[in-house]
Amino acid sequence: MPESRSYRVSTPDQLADIPETDAAVAFIVDAYRTRLRRAGRGIEHPIEVARLLAEDGQSAKVVVAGVLHDVLEDTNTATRELEDVFGAGVARLVTALSQDQSIKNYQERKEALRQQIIDAGRDAALVSLADKTAKLRGVDSPPPKRKLHHYRETLRGIESRYGPSRMSRRLREQLERWPGP
Repeated sequence: MPESRSYRVSTPDQLADIPETDAAVAFIVDAYRTRLRRAGRGIEHPIEVARLLAEDGQSAKVVVAGVLHDVLEDTNTATRELEDVFGAGVARLVTALSQDQSIKNYQERKEALRQQIIDAGRDAALVSLADKTAKLRGVDSPPPKRKLHHYRETLRGIESRYGPSRMSRRLREQLERWPGP
């Protein structure tokens, strides 16, 4: 587990029953503070993703993956470090949720990511749905069309493979704020 820090990060009440989330939050606070590779939304977004997953009754592994879902893309954290600290199951989920940055074309990169998430299983799909729901909840104006397209295609692919869920309905509600194809 990450070493103790002199700061305290409070987590939402929904996460209080999942002790593993404290270690995950401490981990991302440290990673975002010391190893940030690209600008992200800060730690509020991953905590919101984890809160949605906890509210949905997901396992500790899935909730922890929700906290950590952006850490490989946004920081210099290695998959091996996630395995060492949080176990292979969490590391696999976080890896499945991370884009292949070597694919330069946006549409191709997003298509590859969608397929990767769907192939990784229901847990990865649920984290992805919570991620997109949290992102859309935080905006008042429509995101770029290509992002909305990616979100709709993600939702369509996940529901096609795994069927509708509470989490997919939440994302659908957010997407309905901006009608589109």
